[in-house]
Amino acid sequence: MKIAVDINGVLFSVIDKFIEYFNERHQTQYTKQDVDNWEFYHDWNSSEREFFELFYKAYENIMDIPFIDDDASKYMESLNLTHDVQILSALDTHYTPHVVEKLIYHGIEEGTQYRKLIIIKEKPWDLKLTHDFDLYVDDNPHLVEPIKQIDERYLLLYDQPWNQDSICEKNVIRVKNWKEVHDTITTL
Repeated sequence: MKIAVDINGVLFSVIDKFIEYFNERHQTQYTKQDVDNWEFYHDWNSSEREFFELFYKAYENIMDIPFIDDDASKYMESLNLTHDVQILSALDTHYTPHVVEKLIYHGIEEGTQYRKLIIIKEKPWDLKLTHDFDLYVDDNPHLVEPIKQIDERYLLLYDQPWNQDSICEKNVIRVKNWKEVHDTITTL
């Protein structure tokens, strides 16, 4: 099985640093739980431009970004033994070296935990589906409905506050950690 693993919201918790920078700039008190939809910045009276500015400011300080699940490395390695695990993320390619450094720091290395790192444009939000994978591990709610229309593909929706309204059925399965990711894939 060919598996695409996202970075933001699945491996790295970039939103934590984003919120820290946003709160500093606007003297607000937002938390991760306040991010209740994919384009939450509109609800915070912000722009997409400011969102990306602060998002990439976090990437400039990537070693300060929290890692979501310390077990990700061992589960990715186990999956990569019998599947083709690749990392597929929507970012500015300028940050690819930063991403690789952070992955290695957390024990996620090309050849062991994954076979290839693919960086694509941020938008459209469902651009990842144009890449030929059997299964996606992602937190993006914009992938849910389109993937339901593709019977031969699966989405493991990584549980985050911004995807709680997504209905997981058919080939969309909600997962809360990397153990669930691993166990779900091994039973498919």
